[in-house]
Amino acid sequence: MSDRREFCRFSARLMLGAFGALSVPNLLFGNTKNSLDIWSAPALIGLPLAIAMRNGKARDMLNLNYKEWRNPDQLRAGFAGGSFMLCASPCNIAANLYNQGVDVKMLNILTNGLNYIFSKHQNINELKDLQGKKLIMSFKNDLPDIIFKALCKAFGVDIEQINITYVQTPPEAVMLFLRREFDAILTQEPIASAMQLKAQNNGIKIHRSLDIQTLWASKFQDCPQIPQAGLIVRGEFYKRNLEFFNAFYNDLQNALKWINSNPNQAAKFGTKYLLAPQDAIKNAIAYSNFTLQKCSDITQSLNNFFEIIYRINPKLIGGKIPSQGLYL
Repeated sequence: MSDRREFCRFSARLMLGAFGALSVPNLLFGNTKNSLDIWSAPALIGLPLAIAMRNGKARDMLNLNYKEWRNPDQLRAGFAGGSFMLCASPCNIAANLYNQGVDVKMLNILTNGLNYIFSKHQNINELKDLQGKKLIMSFKNDLPDIIFKALCKAFGVDIEQINITYVQTPPEAVMLFLRREFDAILTQEPIASAMQLKAQNNGIKIHRSLDIQTLWASKFQDCPQIPQAGLIVRGEFYKRNLEFFNAFYNDLQNALKWINSNPNQAAKFGTKYLLAPQDAIKNAIAYSNFTLQKCSDITQSLNNFFEIIYRINPKLIGGKIPSQGLYL
């Protein structure tokens, strides 16, 4: 059987179709006139978004449609081309688009990191333990990869001594990690927790070996949290809909409070659109590092983060540190 056919079958069994290359718009919210498509990332950040859209007050102002971009390239193209008005995005993509002259603003940060390294060995306890090992991850030169490279540099780890394989999607990375001779995987929640359950059910021993967020905090005191992802918006659309955005901010606050107080119910709700098992979503919530911070309130931290990326490769954020005009 070809790797592609096996990947498709594996993704279906794992119930992770929302994270694959063929993700489709979710049907929780119907398309009608005067509607707004809110594009979520293929990660746990979609949970508070969907809850806010379903249960909040902003939906009384616009008909809200939950959709999901498949990969960072689709996100870039959709926003640069004008078809995306509001979406969840890794922060580096917002900076890159802004520096290219796109009318983009960063509204908030919704998670301070979803990244974890799992391994098949109990002796991988530090980044340097990955030297000489085979590591697999998705999205080359996007944020998880950028963060990993920054950490290797900070810890003095020779990344050239790590045999890294990049693939296009998180489910493909998971499938290959579980089925082939890879020592470790860098992945994000909730697919990380779903993978853990899948491995347990199939008698495969894996370990949540490294918390990327903890490693980051130990080395970058000027930016101890990873402002991984949040909402970005087209500037003109934001100006025309200030009342809506004020209401939606409150809806997100309430959604996060509800998730923290009702993880079982939140996980059950999440299965309607994340297509991950309920137990996996519940486990993932504990590792989500959810937050809600207006970008205008944390501009120095964001600048410090972008400076770290700039030192890795200026092209990853459009060649320069973005100005304060990026932040709302």
